Amino acid sequence: MSTQRSMILAGADGSAPSDHAIDWAADEAARFGKTLALVHVVETATLDIPGHTTDVISEELAAAGRRILEDGRARALRRRPDLTVETIVVHERSVPAGLRQYAGDAAEVVVGHRGRGGFAGLLLGSTALRLAGHYPGPVTVVRDQADAADGEIVVGLDLVHDAEAVLDHAFTAAGARDARLRVLHAWRPAPLAMEVGMDLQITATALAEHLAAALAPWRSRYPDVKVTEDVVIGHPVEALSAASAGSSLLVVGSRARPVPLGSVSHGVIHHARCPVSVVRSYE
Repeated sequence: MSTQRSMILAGADGSAPSDHAIDWAADEAARFGKTLALVHVVETATLDIPGHTTDVISEELAAAGRRILEDGRARALRRRPDLTVETIVVHERSVPAGLRQYAGDAAEVVVGHRGRGGFAGLLLGSTALRLAGHYPGPVTVVRDQADAADGEIVVGLDLVHDAEAVLDHAFTAAGARDARLRVLHAWRPAPLAMEVGMDLQITATALAEHLAAALAPWRSRYPDVKVTEDVVIGHPVEALSAASAGSSLLVVGSRARPVPLGSVSHGVIHHARCPVSVVRSYE
């Protein structure tokens, strides 16, 4: 998490998932001594009616948004009375576009896994899916089970892409919570690997050595964080989703453009059993 950015940004729309996100963001802001900024977006795209003036409707929606924000502010202060809470109403074509105006200034963006207007059966709302991996810094998607666990932090590492931002967020999160950090790398042997004589144990040992080398400087930087290194054979989404049970946070990275959200990140934010931080570098 960036120490130079002074706020935690949370989207607020009055839904139950949004309330869970506000709770989580309030705890995060208090934990790191940052301001909590609650943002409600009035989606102007829904007001584009040819030949009609919608100013009155827009103002009514903004007034409703201000009431939602005041409720969210009261909720956050009941949970964390010493917190500084700001509220912002934004008029923009979509929620992601509205939050984007402030995301670059936030140390972290927090959203619920679904908001208003989605189908109840959907595992993940379109807003959360469009935010994760597309904004600089961490975007945390909070599920309804946000208060169910106070366990270890799990971070998924692929050992291929630059992991600086991902490990920075994971170690910072673990250090602030005095939690154990589990660094997990899951890999799948190539098709027919066994048939051509590939020694899986040798490969697993080499990957474990690679993982240890990647973590060595971070262990030195965060000597008080207890770290578990774990190399497993299996699909990364399945391994990370299973590891998320009983965890307080799962941290994964995002791809570089043009496809910011990779299949693993996409999969775990659908299936993880704890909040998921998808981290993209600010650069």
